[in-house]
Amino acid sequence: MTALLLGGCMHLEDPAPSQETRLVVHAVLNTRADQQYVLLYRARTGVPNAVEGGDLSADEPVSGAQVTITGPDSTASGGGSSVNPFGECCEPGMYGLFRPLALSVTGTGTYTLRVQTPSGEEVTGTTTIPGPAIFTRGPDRIFFRLSDTLRLTWPRVLGAASYEVIIRLPQSGERYRTFADTALTIAGTALTIAGDEIFLRDQDMSVVVSAVDVNYYDYYRSQSDPFAGAAPSHLVGAVGVFGSIIPIYATQLLVR
Repeated sequence: MTALLLGGCMHLEDPAPSQETRLVVHAVLNTRADQQYVLLYRARTGVPNAVEGGDLSADEPVSGAQVTITGPDSTASGGGSSVNPFGECCEPGMYGLFRPLALSVTGTGTYTLRVQTPSGEEVTGTTTIPGPAIFTRGPDRIFFRLSDTLRLTWPRVLGAASYEVIIRLPQSGERYRTFADTALTIAGTALTIAGDEIFLRDQDMSVVVSAVDVNYYDYYRSQSDPFAGAAPSHLVGAVGVFGSIIPIYATQLLVR
């Protein structure tokens, strides 16, 4: 996905995690993505990895499942027919919907996820895509990290629970993620919670602002707020997330 299923790698584990395995689903609909993905696995520690594309080497992917996403009124938004079942792709436990069907997930409305595993387990969930909203691409600009400040503002989007700001490097992926209301200010010398520089000199870094639904916000805000507590799940039959985002602004910083 991006849908954002695929930057970061850390396990959010309790000091004494459960040893019972749990079925985990990660699925985020992204209205600007060429592909939509569903990641299905068993967390052997009982604690799901809440990072998109995180290290699942300690977990067990689930293959052979039936995965379906249905759009508003049981039709694909803009496509006029039911969204076809996802086919297993890419790697075990990952199911994808590619062009042109992926482009049917472009409008607002409520989408329903249904997963049935080979052993008969069933998972269901719904997400309501925020919007409508207009996507704006800002001009590339030089950003002097020792003296400049990144200042962002954006309009409210109907149905958005919050707004996610992600700063990425082109090769290594996500560098910084936070949630805000309709404005954000980050000094060029700002540090992450781990004490690392957000903006790296002589790097081209992308900045993306997205409106997110409540499922996505509840699940991923624990990544940017260590005091947010355990990530809740809005799924039935599994833990994890079935959420949605709609990118509304992007720009490129040439950090100097």
